[in-house]
Amino acid sequence: MARLLILAACLARAFATMDYNTGGSPNEGDVGQKNAMDMSSGYGEAMTKEGAGQKNAVNMGSGSPEAVVDSPVAVISSYQGGNAPVEQIAQPPMPKGMMHKVTVGGEAGLVFSPSSLVAAPGDMVEFTFMSQNHTLTQSTFSKPCLKMQGGADSGFLPNPNNTINPAPSYVFQVKDTKPAWFYCKQKKPANHCGKGMTFSINPTADKSHEMFMQMAIQQNGTAGATGMTSMAPIPTVTAPNPPPETSASAPVPAAASPPPPAAPPAEAPPPAAPPAAPPAAPPVESPPAPQNLAAEPAAPPAVAPGDSTLPSPPER
Repeated sequence: MARLLILAACLARAFATMDYNTGGSPNEGDVGQKNAMDMSSGYGEAMTKEGAGQKNAVNMGSGSPEAVVDSPVAVISSYQGGNAPVEQIAQPPMPKGMMHKVTVGGEAGLVFSPSSLVAAPGDMVEFTFMSQNHTLTQSTFSKPCLKMQGGADSGFLPNPNNTINPAPSYVFQVKDTKPAWFYCKQKKPANHCGKGMTFSINPTADKSHEMFMQMAIQQNGTAGATGMTSMAPIPTVTAPNPPPETSASAPVPAAASPPPPAAPPAEAPPPAAPPAAPPAAPPVESPPAPQNLAAEPAAPPAVAPGDSTLPSPPER
């Protein structure tokens, strides 16, 4: 009997549960389903917004699905200038250090001023964009004018004739001491990267900023990952046209051998020695002095004719 009572109670509870689940207004069920659809639609819209945010983040250099490279910098904010709000990309990943300021373009021309700097981990770098329309785009050392996959990219921040006040800006934080390389990807009316508009952080002696800039000028930039070539390709050197072909019957003159290199000029002979002076003549010996001889007798005086007087003999 007790078992029958327990079975009856279970059946009654089961029927009550079935009535509860199948009861209620169909309209309420429709409303619930509609709410569920609205929630799904709202989630999809949120995903779309998130996707748009990721698209913007690609330009900003953070949160991008293509960010496969560990960049030495972390983008913090981007500002279009004027009354536009500051877009906060991320919070600084480490305590803030020294603030470095860089001017992009402006009166200095197609340059970053300064074009290179040394920064410690935690240092902040603020780029102020002046006329006319420039970008700060991260690249690699070997390909200065090609955007690095997952690298920072401010996108174009125009400031025509420096009329936007405050000027557009872009801020990132340096995460370590590895070198970081940047360029301006503007190509109108000239290829700015091909003109040497480059920037570097923490370059080294082996990879200096001067080398980076010269490679940018030599390569003259590219149009990006699409593989398009730059507006001004690198000039090529063409070989001179070969001489016209001669007929088979005519002998082909042998190419004249290049003249031998000119002999080095002969060294000038040393100046001739002055002629040796002739030997001095020996001194003329003076004749020996005559010996004292007895004086010869003087000749007798001539006797005049008619004079009979004879001279007296000389005394002895």
